[in-house]
Amino acid sequence: MDYGYILRTQNTVNSVYKDRVVAQDYIYQLSGLFYQKELSLGGNTVFFEPKNDSIASLMSRFGETKLTRSESGFYIDLRKNYAQLISLEEKLEQQTETTGKTRKHIQLELQEIRKNLDDLEGIQFTEGAQMTQRSNRALGMNTILSHVELVFLVIIGFIVMNMVLLGTNTLLKVK
Repeated sequence: MDYGYILRTQNTVNSVYKDRVVAQDYIYQLSGLFYQKELSLGGNTVFFEPKNDSIASLMSRFGETKLTRSESGFYIDLRKNYAQLISLEEKLEQQTETTGKTRKHIQLELQEIRKNLDDLEGIQFTEGAQMTQRSNRALGMNTILSHVELVFLVIIGFIVMNMVLLGTNTLLKVK
């Protein structure tokens, strides 16, 4: 049973790092890239390609982490919003005039993406806290079992000691 609790704790700790801390870093990096897109949208020139490659890579790596059900929903929304953003960016690059309307649509899409990222970030904190609680419960059970085992060892030691002493006393009386 100790091994099971230790294994569960180890898996939880590893999962907190791989699926929560690393995912939080991906979200942070994505937020920065989308913020750069938003800033470049305000300028006269719009250059999205390098950011799009980095974003696609980060989103792919984020999708490889262990996602919860609600996290999967937000991730799907993020991917849809990002696909719409890409199509708007392509439309903007092809336009020569009246880019104000397209820029406004891109701005709205970036706001939706920011909301998706905020939702995903909130899940990271919630899930991390739950995993930490599970790990603490498993460690608590492991501590309790260790104490119970120690008590049983002490009791068995006293029983064996009494048996040896009683056996020695009986042998001495017989001789």
